[in-house]
Amino acid sequence: MIALFVFLFGISIGSFLNVIVFRTALSETIVKGRSKCLSCKHSLCTKDLIPVFGYLFLKGKCRYCQSKISWQYPLVEFLTGLVFLAFYFKYHFGIAIGFPVEGFDILLLLARDWIAVSVLLLIFIYDLRYSYILDRFTIPTIILVLLLNLWLGLSVSSLILGAVVIGGFFLVQYFVSKGKWVGGGDIRMGVLMGCLLGFRDGVAALFLAYVLGALVGLGLLATKRANRETEIPFGTFLSFTTLLMLFLGKWVIEWYLALFV
Repeated sequence: MIALFVFLFGISIGSFLNVIVFRTALSETIVKGRSKCLSCKHSLCTKDLIPVFGYLFLKGKCRYCQSKISWQYPLVEFLTGLVFLAFYFKYHFGIAIGFPVEGFDILLLLARDWIAVSVLLLIFIYDLRYSYILDRFTIPTIILVLLLNLWLGLSVSSLILGAVVIGGFFLVQYFVSKGKWVGGGDIRMGVLMGCLLGFRDGVAALFLAYVLGALVGLGLLATKRANRETEIPFGTFLSFTTLLMLFLGKWVIEWYLALFV
């Protein structure tokens, strides 16, 4: 029963993430005004806005103008629900966390992870669609996760070192290339990675992002879907590998170290 509630809560958050993405791109207020069809601008009724199920009931088309509804809506909603559920099971079944927590701190840890998941998915979607990592997403999250991690007793030196090293890594690239290789958003993303994951897992997420980015880039070149001048939204890889390390970080590190034993 709790698992069902968590999933429904997750898909509701996913619906809100879609609202943030589209309204931010259109420079519209997020919290005011009813949702509208992007094609005919007709206000949508409540039953049309039910996460995932509304899309299925409408068969992927607007009730009023019959234009196709973007697949992004149900996909983001469903995936958010699954990820929320995965993190709930991680703590519910006592899967290795990486550091000892008990009582209220478990709830706080789960809340931290759900917040991080929401922002990382937001960054992934927005950068994929519009090639920007916005400060309005990263900076408040940096402050919040840092405070939560300090409350949970994570190593202060690891958090600060991770933020400085990963953020500094992008900062150096920014100055060397005069903003051609990376943007300011990547720098703040690096700081977020360090404040969320700490030094060890943050650097691992950075390394994995470059490996994954290179593989995807080579795949796009091989299939002629991109050329050497094509810009690849790197924030999508950073957010994905950060999410991966947040969930599986302990096992990824142990697996990597085992290769040399």
